[in-house]
Amino acid sequence: MVIQISDKFYDKAFKLQSIKHFESLCFNCGIFIEFDHFINSELVDDGETTYHMDIAFVDRKGFIAIVEFQSSVVTEDDVDRFMKYAVLTHLREGKNVHIYVISTVEEQDRVIRRKWNLFNEFTIYIKSLKSIDGNKTLNRIKQRIKNNEVNNEDIADLETIIFMKSDKSVVELLWEIATLVNCIENMDGNELYDLKMFLEMYVRKFVDDEYEAQKLMELIEMKKDLYHRTVDTIMSRGEAKIINNLLENGFTLDEICAMVNLEKNYVLNLLK
Repeated sequence: MVIQISDKFYDKAFKLQSIKHFESLCFNCGIFIEFDHFINSELVDDGETTYHMDIAFVDRKGFIAIVEFQSSVVTEDDVDRFMKYAVLTHLREGKNVHIYVISTVEEQDRVIRRKWNLFNEFTIYIKSLKSIDGNKTLNRIKQRIKNNEVNNEDIADLETIIFMKSDKSVVELLWEIATLVNCIENMDGNELYDLKMFLEMYVRKFVDDEYEAQKLMELIEMKKDLYHRTVDTIMSRGEAKIINNLLENGFTLDEICAMVNLEKNYVLNLLK
């Protein structure tokens, strides 16, 4: 039996994995940044209400960039929330703020502009994964795998192709992606394992037919004992794996806790 996953787990796992490859994901979406360092993504207003941004960091050009992941069409309520993020971040950091939304459902890129006041305008840049040609991306990755040239941008694409524009269904894409991933030879073993865990998450989320889901799991070559664990155990294992990778890439524990909105004690328990 293939264990289904909750929206909470899916959202958190997508965010964690996206943080790991977020510069490559941003580049692929047309968000051209010069990353310097992450900042605390927790905000508190004067009414003591706490907000959590997805990703916030300082760009080398001197501004703060906030990147939000959105699996629904951006509404006016979302715009109000993003503007609140921008105001609170500007007050705390003293820098100009840019907001980008990476959307899995918007049909095309768009820009939302709102007036702060008579003289100033606030801009939200929505970047749509569906505006990217998934078939073209898949063909490019096939060639790069054939040439043993897979890089971080390709990994970010493999993790998001199912949201791109394509004449294939999500299930068809998962079959093709899982097959391609098993052909990759120039990828670190830990990186490959992380990618396969990400594909497993998609199977649990999007494949309704249990037999087909099981066959996809076998293709992805995840360990069979993983199938029988509870969702909480799977989530903890996935979180611990990504957090360890972030530590190995030079991020401090405090930076990681700020990025993923987790208490330090919780993270320390994951790493035991």
